Amino acid sequence: MTDPAHSGPANADEAKPASTAALGKRLWRDWLWRRPGLVVLALILSAITAGAAASYAGVIAWTFDKLNTGAADFFPLAPLAVVGLATIRGVSLYLQTVQTNRLALNVMQDLQNAMFAKLVRADFARLQAEGTGSLVSRFTNDITLLRETIVRLSNNLMRDVLTVIITIGVMLSLDWMLSLLILVVYPIAAWPVIRIGQRLRKTSSQAQAQMGEVTSQLEESFSGARMVKTYGLEDYEGERARQSFADRLRFLLKITENKARVDPILEVVGGLAFAGLVAFAGWRMLEGETSLGNIIGVLTGIGVISPAIRALGTLNAVVQEGFAVLERVFVILDTDETVTAALDAPALEVKSGALALAGVSFAYPDGSVALSDITLKAEPGQTIALVGPSGSGKSTLLNLLPRLYDVQSGSIAIDDTDIRAVSLSSLRATMALVSQDVTLFDDSVRANIGFGDLDADGAAIIAAAKAADAHDFIMALPGGYDSPVGPRGSNLSGGQRQRLSIARAILKDAPILLLDEATSALDTESEQRVQAALERLSEGRTSLVIAHRLSTVRQADWIYVLDGGRIAEEGRHDDLVARDGLYARLCRMQFGA
Repeated sequence: MTDPAHSGPANADEAKPASTAALGKRLWRDWLWRRPGLVVLALILSAITAGAAASYAGVIAWTFDKLNTGAADFFPLAPLAVVGLATIRGVSLYLQTVQTNRLALNVMQDLQNAMFAKLVRADFARLQAEGTGSLVSRFTNDITLLRETIVRLSNNLMRDVLTVIITIGVMLSLDWMLSLLILVVYPIAAWPVIRIGQRLRKTSSQAQAQMGEVTSQLEESFSGARMVKTYGLEDYEGERARQSFADRLRFLLKITENKARVDPILEVVGGLAFAGLVAFAGWRMLEGETSLGNIIGVLTGIGVISPAIRALGTLNAVVQEGFAVLERVFVILDTDETVTAALDAPALEVKSGALALAGVSFAYPDGSVALSDITLKAEPGQTIALVGPSGSGKSTLLNLLPRLYDVQSGSIAIDDTDIRAVSLSSLRATMALVSQDVTLFDDSVRANIGFGDLDADGAAIIAAAKAADAHDFIMALPGGYDSPVGPRGSNLSGGQRQRLSIARAILKDAPILLLDEATSALDTESEQRVQAALERLSEGRTSLVIAHRLSTVRQADWIYVLDGGRIAEEGRHDDLVARDGLYARLCRMQFGA
């Protein structure tokens, strides 16, 4: 069976980059064109804005031809025409800017929703490999940069391309030979601008990846403030931060240098084009092959298209920078989960809650073997303890039960049904987890207990809290059940947080209970209260318990002792102590007997 930990974002990110055309086509097909009404309206407004700008050249040419012939009938039409064009362009520019920004922001919201939906359902191995800081960076730094790119694309691309096309059409109608000179000179700038954009895309991709590392480092430093201060690591962390910020500065300077090259190139090419135009236009006028109005009109056209062409030139750099991010977004959306179930997989029906592992083995991507040929069973209602030195594979074994990872060989069955043959949602609905690392969300006490069963009413939540020995301390809080627990439960003590997690598990009322060192980080009094709550929770449930404190597993129905990913011993507490093996040595280390 495929190892889910082997297929993750790291490998995907290192794949050959997609072409700009392919990324642009996909962005248009899958995301922009989802909202055809917004796209069509933005195109219409862009066309009106571009048409109004291009019309300046025709109006100016007509005006100067009238002046050159001495005709006075153009007053007051010419000034009124200019004012009218300016008004039309101003109004359409405002509406177009609002409309294209609305389109871009809606697309960004769609991408954010799709990316979060994909990640929240992604393989556990993938989420662990990527790291929280890097994932958060995707939704903050990456999305901000991509939003700016799509806004620029929506605002400038349609309007400026249409402005160039329509204006060139007007210029060709005035003097096609002069206009062709412009069309020959300007494309000379395209090649270096494209090359700059290619380099910029590569640098931007590296810069965004490095920004994820910075975010992770900052998260580590601030979340570990207690340890940093206690161990006097402020200078060490400061040096780490300075190095990260220096790397960030280096990437940003490289991006700035690449962007800064675009305008000078366009400036020089524009100057060459204008000089050639003046010389050629003067010769044609002296030869009587064109009029003053046509020359002024073409010059006005250059004045109209020059900012548009320059904007398109700098837009290429922005697009390359944003598309480097877009490619990272598509990597997330395209990476398939490996821990899956068939669409027609039946729901797991738990009759008694018997567990059986047969010949289970699992290794991590680096080749380290976590579990090897594990065979164990738990009868309905039994409490099975998993003990052993750190790194012996206990937590990995527990993670295999809800299929956070998939076994590479062997099988896991619940009531004789292979867990890979049933739907994931029904499998995980049969299990409740209480671990040392309690996860509480920055919400009320009531909500955090209620996550065990989102349909539970207030009475059921209170009953669960009472069973977990949490009701009294909850009522002592300023807001009772409506009190905020704070970020990660920071408003509560360790024992209180743990009892809330037990109340959540009680509310879920799952037939199988997974306890991962649920009391190892508590003081003696808190441990006793939590242990009593756990014993009430375990009644009538099949329980697998990981514990470093062996005093908590003495009454287990059966104990499996793991060492190096294998089962070294198994039996009851007294029998294992009498055997004087690994379990007995662990007991002597803890109890001194």
